[in-house]
Amino acid sequence: MDAVDLVKHFLRAQNLEQLGRVDEAAELYEGAVGAGFDSTGPYDRLIALYSEQALHADVVRVAALALANVKTHDAKKEWYERMRRDAEKASAKVPPAAKRRS
Repeated sequence: MDAVDLVKHFLRAQNLEQLGRVDEAAELYEGAVGAGFDSTGPYDRLIALYSEQALHADVVRVAALALANVKTHDAKKEWYERMRRDAEKASAKVPPAAKRRS
């Protein structure tokens, strides 16, 4: 996927999110992130969406990808690092699932 296609995916994802089609939007954001998109948009939206759903492992993963791929200023990189660190801490506080009884 070239840069133009990545931008189109991101814009389409924003439209879907505004329409309340969050799962479809997340798939498109994930596509942009997976392709190494170098702008903050899809990373920020995924971090927001996954944070709202307490999907800490996904926040950690997306923040790490942002740190690796996004070309941005130091304050924004620090924000990604803080989001990653906070999600790791929150994940550690979640008790393990109970074992199923047979």
